[in-house]
This record gives sequence, structure tokens and C-alpha cells, in this order.
Amino acid sequence: MSSSADRARRPHPDPLTMTPAEKVIAEWEARHDVAARGSRPSFGTVQHYLSETRSRERCEEAARPRPAERRGKR
Repeated sequence: MSSSADRARRPHPDPLTMTPAEKVIAEWEARHDVAARGSRPSFGTVQHYLSETRSRERCEEAARPRPAERRGKR
């Protein structure tokens, strides 16, 4: 079987999604770049990161199914 036939059968990866390993590598590279420049993030950058993280956590929490609450609690 030729390699072109193998390529035709393999699904194409979505270029807009990252695997968990790619995310870890990208985060490491970003931290390394900041450390290499010797700069620290500005207050606004940290605030934006924290608010975005909290928002994402709240959305994930709201999307999780909740166990049915017991009626007639004492």
C-alpha cells in the first residue's frame, strides 16, 4: 500500500484544537520567554488572567450535572 493511500485514510487533525501535551509545551514556552526577557507581568495582565480563569471555572461548574437534592431534609 502506498503512503498516499495511508494519508488519505487518516483523519486530518483540527488545527484549532490543542492536545493537553501541546498546551503544556505552549505554557512552558510562554513562561520561558517571560523569564528570558526578565520582565514581570503587569497588574492588568494578571487581573485579566485571573478573571478569565474564574469565569471559565464558573462556566465549567455550571455545566456539570448536579445530583438531585433530597426533599424533606431535616
